[in-house]
Amino acid sequence: MSEQHLEERVLAIWQTRRARWLYRVLRALVRLVGRFYLRTRMIGAERLGIEGAFIIAPVHRSNLDGPLVNSRCPRKVRSLAKIEMFKGRVGTWISAMIGSFPVHRGAGDRRTLQAAIGLLQRGEPLLVFPEGTRHSGGHVGEIFGGAAFLAARTGVPILPVGIAGTEEAMPPKAKFLRRVPVSIVIGEPLLPPDTDNGRLSSNQRHEFTNRLREAMQAAMDEAVELASVRRARRRWRRRGGTVVGPG
Repeated sequence: MSEQHLEERVLAIWQTRRARWLYRVLRALVRLVGRFYLRTRMIGAERLGIEGAFIIAPVHRSNLDGPLVNSRCPRKVRSLAKIEMFKGRVGTWISAMIGSFPVHRGAGDRRTLQAAIGLLQRGEPLLVFPEGTRHSGGHVGEIFGGAAFLAARTGVPILPVGIAGTEEAMPPKAKFLRRVPVSIVIGEPLLPPDTDNGRLSSNQRHEFTNRLREAMQAAMDEAVELASVRRARRRWRRRGGTVVGPG
């Protein structure tokens, strides 16, 4: 399958009844695992129910991040994923079925951006990892400007997301899912600057990207704090204490 036709193939698979049905089943399974095994707690879940298109911008600490956030959104969510996930017909079908869309590196990335703009213009929520790849720890460093570019071109808000616990639950190369509680915080929607043509100057994009990074860091800090409180409550329970509130 040539790269020139990969995007069209992915979009065609996404439209099939079988792919849509399997997507709903898989998302339901992820939600059950998140709720009962990982004991996921989410703050700001109602923000995933806003109307129209929007961009979900989580921190990236584990392969669990996208599926867990996606499973709590009441609507179908597309996500940008590295092109290596689309190897062969089987890999392409599975990746397309779960809502992923290929990200090309280098010059080909223009095709990805144009396709992502089209998805947002059709009113579909889109999940983008501004950090690009998985990182470790609670610090959000430099992020890429793709999310800011897409938001400015389409006028849609960005939801910054902080996640704690997934790095421990599924670290890189882990063979089994560890039972580590996960805490997720959905931040306030971040609106792009007003422009006449949807184009940001380099300074505007840099400033908006920094605002997004700060919002992601604030959400991450809140998620880490929530995780710390939950751990303290569990230790208190083990010592015979009583606790009021979620664990």
